[in-house]
Amino acid sequence: MSAETQIENSSVDSKEKASASKKTKDKETKEKITKKSVLKKLETETAKLLEALKATANKKEFGRKIRDSEIIHIGLTLVKPEHLEGLKESTYSEKDRLQIVYLEYQKEHGKLTLDQFIGKLLNGEVIRGSEAK
Repeated sequence: MSAETQIENSSVDSKEKASASKKTKDKETKEKITKKSVLKKLETETAKLLEALKATANKKEFGRKIRDSEIIHIGLTLVKPEHLEGLKESTYSEKDRLQIVYLEYQKEHGKLTLDQFIGKLLNGEVIRGSEAK
């Protein structure tokens, strides 16, 4: 073999090795990410609260340190359906609330257009169920 052929073969071999090495590293990184990063981005206030709870819980003479995941697990088991409903309602825009009241009104009083409903709402003909009580 000529010197040029040997150089070309060695450069191809090194490129293949580098590519295989890179694929292995990428695969290892993906596995680490999926296994370790369960938590997404925490808001600063939430992170501070978690750290304060962890510091309080770890003020003890014996035993291992309490992990973030243990505190989060206890907190998640305490969440009730009414908490989730409150969270859902806090995400509604004014347009969403209007749509909800409009659909409720249609169920009770039959079909009418959104324009007709808004007219009745402005004229005071529509009273929401929670306001009527």
